[in-house]
Amino acid sequence: MSKVQLVIFDFDGTLVDTAPDLIRATNFYLEAQGLDPLPEARIRAEIGMGLRKLINDLMPQEGMDDERRRQIEGEFLATYDREYLHSPTLFDGAREFLTEWEGQIAIVSNKRIRYIPPILEKLDLQRLPWTSIIGGDTYPNMKPHPEPFLAAMAAAGVTPEETLVVGDGTPDILGALAVGSRSVAVDFGYQSPDFLMSLGAWKRIETFHDLLPLIRTIT
Repeated sequence: MSKVQLVIFDFDGTLVDTAPDLIRATNFYLEAQGLDPLPEARIRAEIGMGLRKLINDLMPQEGMDDERRRQIEGEFLATYDREYLHSPTLFDGAREFLTEWEGQIAIVSNKRIRYIPPILEKLDLQRLPWTSIIGGDTYPNMKPHPEPFLAAMAAAGVTPEETLVVGDGTPDILGALAVGSRSVAVDFGYQSPDFLMSLGAWKRIETFHDLLPLIRTIT
């Protein structure tokens, strides 16, 4: 196996626990529309596939044409803009890994790119030497399409074999498989790690404290 030169991280549910803010914003918006709030677990399960899928899955579909979807998207974003910096928190061991790991780091997320740098700045991670920070609207295609992964590798000057993808969702594992990289499923994210292993994740970790020792086993 090739030595890992680049670690690509998913964002929501992998590096940062953003679910409480997204759940709060979603239910604020639903209540403003006269709809019942949804259980946290239901909303959490939808995180990671992008805003449009979240809206399509959580909102009633009656009368939902493209114009109405765009209207809802704008209204929801206005709500999320007020909430997304309320309480993002790093997952256990993430800061330690990011400061101890001597290789390259990148973010490939399906979250809109404009939300990622402010959260990184709030958590004092913006200063780290990210080779790239890619959101769901940075390129025409989002995960699990290969495009954002290949862009991150090109920016770092590495091959898929030298890249490790760390994530908590289907797009991370399938995207890694599509480009020929190994992937690591996290136990603490928003999707079942057992399911991610069944999709083809290479390994899984309980916390980020496990990641550096795992990488060191790769020759």
